Amino acid sequence: MKKKIFMSNIVEEDFKVKNRNEVLELKFLRNISKSKVYLSKKTGLVFHKDRMDPKENVKHWTRKMFKKKMNPKKGFYTDDSPIMSSRHQYLIEFLNKKIKLNNQLFCDFGAGEGGLLIKLRKNFKKLKLIGTEISHSNILMMKNRFKKNKVKFPKIANTSIEDFNLKQMKLTKKIDIASLSWTLCNCQEPLKIIKKIKENLKKDGLLIVGESSRVLVPFKKPIHNCFNKDNDISGKIHPWHWSFNSLKNIFKLFGFTILAHNRYFDENDLVIIFKNSNNYKQDFECDNYKKVLNFFSRWKRESKNYLNYK
Repeated sequence: MKKKIFMSNIVEEDFKVKNRNEVLELKFLRNISKSKVYLSKKTGLVFHKDRMDPKENVKHWTRKMFKKKMNPKKGFYTDDSPIMSSRHQYLIEFLNKKIKLNNQLFCDFGAGEGGLLIKLRKNFKKLKLIGTEISHSNILMMKNRFKKNKVKFPKIANTSIEDFNLKQMKLTKKIDIASLSWTLCNCQEPLKIIKKIKENLKKDGLLIVGESSRVLVPFKKPIHNCFNKDNDISGKIHPWHWSFNSLKNIFKLFGFTILAHNRYFDENDLVIIFKNSNNYKQDFECDNYKKVLNFFSRWKRESKNYLNYK
C-alpha cells in the first residue's frame, strides 16, 4: 500500500509547476520545437514547461485559434474540418459499441464549436445533452450550427470546466456519461479538470477521453508536424504529449478505472473509456524515460527526409 501511495505522489509531482527537478530537456528537438520539450525521468511524461495562464489560454483560443478553418502551423483550428469531424464520429461509435447510448444525461466538457454534440443530437435523439464552453463566441457559433442542421440546441454552461457546477444547469442528478475530446493536452492544469469532472459524474458513471496517439507507438506522421519550430505559443497552449500510460495514470489518481480502450498503437488516436469507480488502490504504470528518449531520437532521425516538405 505504501508503494502505491508513493507512486501516486510521483505521478502528481509531474504536474506541479514549481517542482521540476527530475526532468531532462530533449535538446535535440530545439530545431523542431521553439518551445523547449522536457521529459520526466520518473514517469516518462513529455511536456513543455512554459505554460500560459489558464485565462490567457482561453483568450488565445477564442481570439486567435477558432477561425473556422484548419491550419495547425498558423495556429488556426476548427472542429468542422474533416479530420476532427471523423475523430468525433469515431469516439461516438467506439462508445456506443461498449455501452448503448439511449436516454442518459451526457455532458461534453469543453464543447468548443459543438461538433461532437451535433453528431450526438442527430444520431441519439433520446440522449439528454448538455455541455460546457467558456467562450461566449463559440456558444453563439454552436447555436448557428445547430440551427443550420435543424436540430435542438442543448443546454450549454458558459464557464470553464474548473468552475462548472450542475446547479448552473438547474439539474438535480449527476451526469451519466461525459466526454473530454482532444482537450486535456491543451489544459494548463489537467488535474483540476479531472477533479471537477469527477465531482459532477455519478458513481460508476462513464467518461470517454480522446487524445492523439503519438508517444511510444509506431510513427504516424513526421515529428515536425507535432511541434512548431517558428512559434513557442504552440508549446504554451499544448503543454502535454500523452502516452497511453501517462494519460491513464492521471485518471487513476482520482479513482477512475479503465472500462475499455482502442488499439491506440496502430490507430491515429488514443481513446479510453473510464469508469468513476473510486478505486484508489490501482498500480501506476510509468514509461521508462530512456525508452521515451530513444523513441523521440529515432522519430526525428526517421523524419529527416520530410523536414522541408511543403
